[in-house]
Amino acid sequence: MSERDEIWDALKEHKKSKFDEDRARFMKQANEENDGGWSIHTDYHWSRMVAGRRLDYWPSRKKYQYEGRVMRGDVIAFIKKKEGRA
Repeated sequence: MSERDEIWDALKEHKKSKFDEDRARFMKQANEENDGGWSIHTDYHWSRMVAGRRLDYWPSRKKYQYEGRVMRGDVIAFIKKKEGRA
């Protein structure tokens, strides 16, 4: 049986802590930007209708799905663009 690689363990821990910090920051930002138009199914899954189509949003990862395509990024800018308000 081999010993654990300390460098690998440190990298793994760093990646996990960054993931958790990003998730908390993204959730805080999403809650601050919530305009009340979202159906909040769980803390981690929201949806709304945009231009007559359903938009699913996972705010903790800044991931959203529209017309079968999964994307990541600024969902508010995406909504404004689709609704012609950009």
